[in-house]
Amino acid sequence: MPFPPPSFDPLPVWIAAAALAALFAHAALAKWADLALFEQQLSVYGVPASGLPALTRLLPPLELLTALLLMAGPWRPLGAGLAAGLLLLYAGAMGYHRWRGHVLDCGCGGEPLPVSWALVLRNLGLAALALFAASGLSARPMGGVDMAVVAAAAALAALLYAAMNQLLRHRAGRHGLRSLFGSSSS
Repeated sequence: MPFPPPSFDPLPVWIAAAALAALFAHAALAKWADLALFEQQLSVYGVPASGLPALTRLLPPLELLTALLLMAGPWRPLGAGLAAGLLLLYAGAMGYHRWRGHVLDCGCGGEPLPVSWALVLRNLGLAALALFAASGLSARPMGGVDMAVVAAAAALAALLYAAMNQLLRHRAGRHGLRSLFGSSSS
């Protein structure tokens, strides 16, 4: 008889799901805001020209669907599985290019951010968080205070994520990589 999967208090699981949903929604909207740039980034990653238009238009809605599923009660585990799969795919692509010594924008959406081992590790950590977000829940009901904590924690996670990215951009700028991404330093 197989062991039942572990179940956790719903609060930390929903915090993980909400933080990941915010991340994927932001990434999708940032890519949609400039599809031409996103297509160029995918091209630099080595996506074949024949599949480039389709993938450019497929990934943002897939990321948005992932965000929606993460917050949709019974669909949360499916959303978390999609999140983990995408994050592992992104980490693998970044790791491959980093290992080969290529200097390119991560394509995460927003300001340019060069691929680094820190980004690979970040995505692996986020994939582990996604697996936690897929966990079973204990029977404890969530109340209004719990939902407020989830919202506040997701907002804090978004701020910490943005701060980490800014630190990585600053670090890359100190190493002279900022000019490779079209930013001028004065």
